[in-house]
Amino acid sequence: MELPGTSRVTGSEVNSPVQASHSLRMFTAVILTVVALRYAQEVFVPLALAILMTFLLAPLVERLQRVHINRPIAVILSVGLTIVILGGLAWVVFHQFTDLMTELPTYRRQLRANLLEMTKALRGGVSDTTFAVEQLTRELNRVAPEAPKVDAAKVLVVDAPPTALQSIQNLIGPLIKPASTAALVIVFVIFMLLRLPDLRDRVISLLGSRNLRVTTQALDEAARKVSQYLVMQTVINGWQGAATAAGLYFIGVPNAVLWGALSMALRFVPYIGIWVAASLPLLLSFAIFDDWTQPLMVAALFIVLELFSYLALEPWLYGSRTGVSPIALIVAAAFWTWLWGPIGLLLAIPITVLLVVMGKYIPQLAFLTTLMGDQPVLAPHERLYQRLLASNRDDAEELLEDAVRTRSREDVCDSVILPAVRLAQDDHDRGVLADSKRLAVFDHIERWIEDFAQARDVPRAPPGNPTAAAFGASVLCVAAEDQADHISSKLMAVVLLEHGLKARVARPELSDETKPDVIVVSALPPDPVTAARRSCKALRQRWHDVPIIVGLWTAMGDPERARQRLEAVGASQVCTSFGECVALLEIQFANGRRGSDRHAPRPKVATT
Repeated sequence: MELPGTSRVTGSEVNSPVQASHSLRMFTAVILTVVALRYAQEVFVPLALAILMTFLLAPLVERLQRVHINRPIAVILSVGLTIVILGGLAWVVFHQFTDLMTELPTYRRQLRANLLEMTKALRGGVSDTTFAVEQLTRELNRVAPEAPKVDAAKVLVVDAPPTALQSIQNLIGPLIKPASTAALVIVFVIFMLLRLPDLRDRVISLLGSRNLRVTTQALDEAARKVSQYLVMQTVINGWQGAATAAGLYFIGVPNAVLWGALSMALRFVPYIGIWVAASLPLLLSFAIFDDWTQPLMVAALFIVLELFSYLALEPWLYGSRTGVSPIALIVAAAFWTWLWGPIGLLLAIPITVLLVVMGKYIPQLAFLTTLMGDQPVLAPHERLYQRLLASNRDDAEELLEDAVRTRSREDVCDSVILPAVRLAQDDHDRGVLADSKRLAVFDHIERWIEDFAQARDVPRAPPGNPTAAAFGASVLCVAAEDQADHISSKLMAVVLLEHGLKARVARPELSDETKPDVIVVSALPPDPVTAARRSCKALRQRWHDVPIIVGLWTAMGDPERARQRLEAVGASQVCTSFGECVALLEIQFANGRRGSDRHAPRPKVATT
């Protein structure tokens, strides 16, 4: 309670300097981390690759341990098998690439003929503007002064032939850095797999050993998601690479194994990798074949395989969702490519998935889940209110229609529409929402209610349902006070119409109203009990024997105290949700009279 003459200092005002200091520290930490990752990539790139391989091989090591193979031998077998597979694949790709380079000069004649034919086709569509530009260019070249000729002695520099040592250095030098990086990655992977339980304990201690449950859950989910993504993506990419190689072989494209391996590797790159891989065999088919049949077949092959993998294999094997929004994946791919080059592009998705999962459990990293996660950050009623504030009526109606299709009408009213109405009312009461904007929000919701009621017929109550006895019963929905209450009473009338009741909406003055069987009073915060009490008093003065159900929608506080205050002025029942109100009406009419008219007219919420 606030005393007169005093002002209240909100928690946000007290904590704002603290929050600003925390945000500054977080921003500084992010900048320093990016700088360290950028300029120390010789250390962090092998470490990141080793962590990636550890996530990939950890399930295999665990499976080998389950068949009673001790951990060191399981690690050696897993790493050795990986090296053999990657080495064999690299040898095949190198052999195919060498063969392609050898045969490439033989494709030049057909490529020249195809390009000449395409040029002739394009020249037929050259516009007059292009022709005029060419004419103008020739005239300028004709009248331009010639550059003075300078006689100078031509000097021809001939390099000495390289020595044997220089030849060895030229051959081995470019391979030293990749080989050293690969060796460092292998060493990291072996030691990480050997010491994985100990590393896990140390990470838990670093993140916070006081809350072992949350930290363990975070690590388990991160390891599961990243490992599942890597393993299943490797399986899918391997299948697609093999299918690509087989399809290109039957089409007649040379070096099909090379293009299949390239498709398998580049498909790890999100969104664009597979199409980069498809462009090379497509260009090659254009260069070596004299018609468009084979290039079209190559394009169709990649499109069909990618659609099958995306629509069938990924949802079946591990689901198409990684927990990261598509926009965040694109931004992450661009960021990690800028940071670490092609290796960063390969690591973008696993690292982003790991960061999003950790943000779910570590409060300091929660902003990562908000920015990059694929789950909605706003509740449905908040999204509806935001669409209405932005005057985006189409999106608001689509959101409501989607909610109605997947949930019950009562649930949509209780969890989406009424909370959105309350947000608008609260903002208006606090002075942050103009009266005209609040009226515009309410007007749109009312029009949607009218359209929704007109678009649906009143259903017949099925046999055995308690509401079957309620056909013919009349329910008067009364707004306690303002427009927000009037909207809630209209919503209640629509819900009751769909349950087979004869519902109508009335203002509190009750002019020219016939006596109903039950009255439902709708009241929304900020002061629903006081407004509902006034309505109950007015209703009791007119009808002494009609049951009155008071709905305190989205109200907070002590429900028992509110119930006592409302029953003191004549309320029969008090409820806080549409579902509870419908249940009370079903009980009320379960033993009532049965209406003879089983075919109700088209629902229309009429206001008197």
